[in-house]
Amino acid sequence: MAPRGLKAVVGEKILSGVIRSVRKDAEWKVLIMDHPRMRILSSCCKMSDILAEGITIVEDINKLPTEKSVQALIADFRGTPTFTCKAAHIFFTDTCPEPLFSELGRSPLAKVVKTLKEIHLAFLPYESQVFSLDASHSTYNLYCPFRAGERAQQLEALAQQIAPLCATLQEYPAIHYHKGPEDTAQLAHAVLAKLNAFKADTPSLGEGPEKTRSQLLIMDGAADPVSPLLHELTFQAMAYDLLDTEQDTYRYETTGLCDAREKAVLLDEEDDLWAELRHMHIADVSKKVTELPKTFCENKRLTTDKANFKDLSHIVKKLLQYQKELNNVEQDLAMGSNGAGEKIKDSMKLIVPVLLDAVVPAYAKIGSWCSTSSFGMA
Repeated sequence: MAPRGLKAVVGEKILSGVIRSVRKDAEWKVLIMDHPRMRILSSCCKMSDILAEGITIVEDINKLPTEKSVQALIADFRGTPTFTCKAAHIFFTDTCPEPLFSELGRSPLAKVVKTLKEIHLAFLPYESQVFSLDASHSTYNLYCPFRAGERAQQLEALAQQIAPLCATLQEYPAIHYHKGPEDTAQLAHAVLAKLNAFKADTPSLGEGPEKTRSQLLIMDGAADPVSPLLHELTFQAMAYDLLDTEQDTYRYETTGLCDAREKAVLLDEEDDLWAELRHMHIADVSKKVTELPKTFCENKRLTTDKANFKDLSHIVKKLLQYQKELNNVEQDLAMGSNGAGEKIKDSMKLIVPVLLDAVVPAYAKIGSWCSTSSFGMA
């Protein structure tokens, strides 16, 4: 499934605003990123999309903050008589501080920099309609008495992430905040100031035919203190509560005809079934799942009076069994000899049982027939 919503918008901005803007025909490039930017790229672009744009490899420069990343880049070009890179194109997902910009201008790196641009993507597009500021220390900085000096800086950093999100979506929203805590009011005014700066650079921001002004709500945890204490009963929430997931990946072991092996399932919108079920109540999901075997049987024209999990398990095992037999047949046909090393004299004796079997899918039969034809012409 192709990215949708916010992920699609951010992905297109990265491809067109960064990669394609410096691409030249018959020229390959190396994309070097720090860890936060790598997460943004991974959330909305596939590696195949990046390779198709002339990027040979994507490297993680380090896992340090932006300033340290720039220092590492400068150090890479310092003291080398000849540069290993022909040119450098630098893109900041956030505003580059003036002192850091001046240091870049004074360094040897300035001689090979062809592009220096701010693209304002300081947020993580988590789902098509969900984003994250990825600010794991924000609660500590805002509410810990020993971090009172960091509070204003943290609010400024959050505003620096929220405003680019609105600008990326071409929105100039009316801002509302929860009255009471000072933090929400300060954050709202900081976001408005940065949005006004975007509006000054792009007067058409938030405008369009038949477009109504969007609304931005800024609230803190005091608005709903109960929800964090409750277990949400939707499928997605329960999966993350009860399953051992790491970076949206669930790992489990399978047993079957072959040895037990570990498999990994990525819980994201690329999985159509996950995208369909994730926001449903777990009771509705349970009902939906019990209907899947019957639907599966009907789609595959495998009729049964009572489709249940036992039937589905039996069907899958049969398919695995036939897949194993089919693999053996294809291997023998491709090699021209069987497992004992004896030359195959009549390949049709091997292929006919597969072609006549009603359980084997049509595409598998076609593949086997093509293998037979190729073997016969060799």
